[in-house]
Amino acid sequence: MLAIRGARVHNLKNIDVDIPHNLLTVVTGVSGSGKSSLVFDTIYAEGQRRYVESLSAYARQFLERMEKPDVDEILGIAPPIAIRQKNTTRNPRSTVATATELYDFMRLLWARAGRTYCPNDGARIERDTGDQVADTMLAQSEGSRWYALFPVAAAPTTSAKSEPTAQAAALRDRLFDLRKKGFNRLFQNGSTFEFSTPESLLEIDFSKPLYVLADRIVIRPDSHQRIVDTLEICYRETGEVFFEPAGAPESGARILHFSEKFACKKCGQTAVLPEPALFSFNNPIGACPVCQGFGNTIDYDLDLIIPDPSLSIQNGAVDPWTKPQYTWYYDEDFKPKAKGKIRLNIAYADLKRDEKEFLREHIYNFFREVERKKYKVHVRVFMSRYRAYTQCPACRGGRLRRDALWVRLGDCNIAEVSRMNIARAREFFDTLQLSPEESQIADRVLDEIRQRCKFLNDVGLEYLTLDRLSATLSGGEAQRIQLATCLGSRLVGAIYVLDEPSIGLHSRDTARLIHILKDLRELGNTIIVVEHDPEIMAEADHILDLG
Repeated sequence: MLAIRGARVHNLKNIDVDIPHNLLTVVTGVSGSGKSSLVFDTIYAEGQRRYVESLSAYARQFLERMEKPDVDEILGIAPPIAIRQKNTTRNPRSTVATATELYDFMRLLWARAGRTYCPNDGARIERDTGDQVADTMLAQSEGSRWYALFPVAAAPTTSAKSEPTAQAAALRDRLFDLRKKGFNRLFQNGSTFEFSTPESLLEIDFSKPLYVLADRIVIRPDSHQRIVDTLEICYRETGEVFFEPAGAPESGARILHFSEKFACKKCGQTAVLPEPALFSFNNPIGACPVCQGFGNTIDYDLDLIIPDPSLSIQNGAVDPWTKPQYTWYYDEDFKPKAKGKIRLNIAYADLKRDEKEFLREHIYNFFREVERKKYKVHVRVFMSRYRAYTQCPACRGGRLRRDALWVRLGDCNIAEVSRMNIARAREFFDTLQLSPEESQIADRVLDEIRQRCKFLNDVGLEYLTLDRLSATLSGGEAQRIQLATCLGSRLVGAIYVLDEPSIGLHSRDTARLIHILKDLRELGNTIIVVEHDPEIMAEADHILDLG
């Protein structure tokens, strides 16, 4: 039991109250009776004050200190969480997905189960691990013989700027280093050359690719570990390995190439290995370098510069050139250059494409000229009139660097899913099919995502998109997002205090809200709600009427 004795905060007149734990309590009463004073300024304030005082002195300096409420005694109080009918988010990066911690699980899911595809040819980008290479080799004909090779160096360039002497010296040093490491044979076009017989090295054609013979492998069921060990040796030297079947030039058998580089096998396009940080627009590792993770950039907007396309240039179509201090640019710079290239007496909307391009180029040249004096306040104000936020051309509003947008899961990248509303995203995750290997890694993460989508849907926010900025939410929407977040966090033994959560809700959504409050209660929490709605009062376990 939560026992309050002698509460005198604001309108409270030395009242004593007992509120049962682990039940849904509704506090109601006429306006000015002290409902908020009891719930927020007494219960929440004292619980928060005691919690902060239990922390170390170092931690307390970063937290807001609350005054002790005017009350004789409060017994049985637990750590409180206040969910108010107010949106206090001002972070321009915060979205619905990040505020509910849904995006954290999405980042983990795409990093662990996503597949990276080449933007050039659509081929999958992956690096070859030891087990994958061993499985591929063991799938070859049993008893077949293979040479494991890695390249010494690329063929010498024939450019006029090349220095053959320096290249030969570098190659000689490389061969000497390989011999010191214990490699004894070189390989070229099916022929082997041994360091132990220097005269054979004279037969090498150094204008063609040259390889080191790392091992000879016979495919048998027990060859797995030997293949993995050989692969590690080759990766350590050059990061790649070639398996050439014995007699390949004569038989025409296929040479197998494996690489530890995270790159496309067809075109060589490299990508960043997926990690959770790569999918965070709040992290410099993953944020788009052009818009810094905001999804839009501020630039000059032609719709503001040319507000009325029906006007001709000489009649003032270009608004900044109509200002007295900048008419000189039109008269002295643009007009002389425009002869024969653009018609000045024709409406902008009727100009040809090349004429519009000519005009745009001079408009941007004009603003570059103006920017030279942007240290003056009035110049900065003038420039701001013609600027607007536009979608980032690099990430197209996805907020992430291109490597992150190449990673797909269920044929969607993480930015495309973030643009979905909660109902569509819930359907996407509910129907997402993973391979057995991916399921072992990502099943628990996927369950957390599905639960959070369900909670957001249950509080009636299925129409919000995941990338909706938190600062644009109404107070009621922000409150319900906090409710869904609390339910997803699964805290036990806390006191939740809510301020009229039913305001602005349809009766259908009120039923959903009641269901959420009961779910919080069933987890083992005490729910105290300031409310007047008859439906919520009817479902309460305990009612406290003030006034």
